Amino acid sequence: MGRQSKIKKLRREGKLPRVEKEKPTPLWVKILIVILISVLVLGSASAVWGYAERNMAAKVGKETITIDQVNNELNYYRDLYKQLNMTLTQQQEAQLKDNILQSLIEESLLVQYAKDHNLKIDETQYKKNLEDQINQTIEQGKKNNGEKTFLDFVTGQYGSLDAYKQYLEKIYGPYVERPLLAQAALDQKYKDIKVTDEEIKQYFNSIKEVSAEHILVLLPDNPNKSQINNAKKLADEILNEINDLKAKDKNFNFATFAQKKVKEINDKNNGKEVLKYENLGYFPKGQMVKEFEDACFNPNAKVGDIIGPIKTQYGYHIIHILGKKTVAETYDQPEKVNVRIVQFNFDPKDAKSKENAYTSAKSISIQTRNGMSFIEAVKRFSQDETTKSKNGETGFFTKDEKPEIFSAVVNLKKGDITDPILVQNSYVVAQLIDKQPAKKATLEDKDIYNKVKDELINNKKAELRKQFIDELKRKYHVRT
Repeated sequence: MGRQSKIKKLRREGKLPRVEKEKPTPLWVKILIVILISVLVLGSASAVWGYAERNMAAKVGKETITIDQVNNELNYYRDLYKQLNMTLTQQQEAQLKDNILQSLIEESLLVQYAKDHNLKIDETQYKKNLEDQINQTIEQGKKNNGEKTFLDFVTGQYGSLDAYKQYLEKIYGPYVERPLLAQAALDQKYKDIKVTDEEIKQYFNSIKEVSAEHILVLLPDNPNKSQINNAKKLADEILNEINDLKAKDKNFNFATFAQKKVKEINDKNNGKEVLKYENLGYFPKGQMVKEFEDACFNPNAKVGDIIGPIKTQYGYHIIHILGKKTVAETYDQPEKVNVRIVQFNFDPKDAKSKENAYTSAKSISIQTRNGMSFIEAVKRFSQDETTKSKNGETGFFTKDEKPEIFSAVVNLKKGDITDPILVQNSYVVAQLIDKQPAKKATLEDKDIYNKVKDELINNKKAELRKQFIDELKRKYHVRT
């Protein structure tokens, strides 16, 4: 449906004012489009119901989710990916489309349950959300057309700004209400959730994150049986080769092997990406596809183990478990340092620029060690404006946050000054101000106890939500 068709449809339904043919103005069209876009954007998140059966993506009880709704959401994500210079594969887009549909189905189920049980929404939040949406529309109208022109239009069409707001309330009200109804349904289920001290203790010591690297034998979108068999065969061959090499070499390095193997196999296929290697770092449950996650979080999978091949929608994975963190470890406070820095930037494409930056940094390192005030050096020479305004002070940071500087200062005494440190496109001279020692997390710390408790409650909510949605699907008969 084109833009003009949508405008006509909304006018027929009384959602947009008619513009008399003998009095058309470009301004009015612009304002109508602003209103229309606001309605459609809001409606894409909270379903616009009542499309024809042929446009049905799902039937959920008494409500219909349309293909247009799903596609509107999908287009939003397509645009978002483009802005990030990323592209969705056919397989990823299909998965995203399914996720969007499931999200709309779940909202519909929860809304219908709330209505059937006469659940009350948070009226204060409803009024605030509605007011915010109305104000946003009005401000957008003023911005696009000028305040006076916009207000003249509103007064001419609706009589007053207050009357226009009342008109918008009728349009936006149902859409603003839907997510609050859904939340009311969930809140009713969540109200009896409790956790005991023993549960908190057990959760505190359970595995929360896993670090892994993997080799992936890629499957194409919609693979046939032959492609699946060939991918499985290659994955088995690679795993056997890894096991043989590990048996012969105690210093076997998975990453080094993987990178060589990826190049070898892809080169044999004329550069086509058949094999892929990734170090995924630490990740929690719920971030990876189920089959991959189950393999990594399996209690029998120990740090250092190489497991697989594990089949997912993406292909066959050979996984190397690099580390596991308990909930407790994620709350540990790592060692931190606070420093002052003098920074000299350089152009990475210009060797002379880099040399000059190093020479300047070396000179400052020597001069400040020989009596020059470090703060004075910051004020006179540093090219990092963020820290320069704070006398060069960075604030406390961990090794993960600034690895090069941290490693250079962690063993120094307060007041000591470093040699030049290469940090991306700059050389930095650092002076250690202070250190904070690492601190192990314990449940005796009330703040940590409360955070862990909240985390466990949220996990229980997620589990209960899934069970509740499954019940509602049976009750309201979802048809796709």
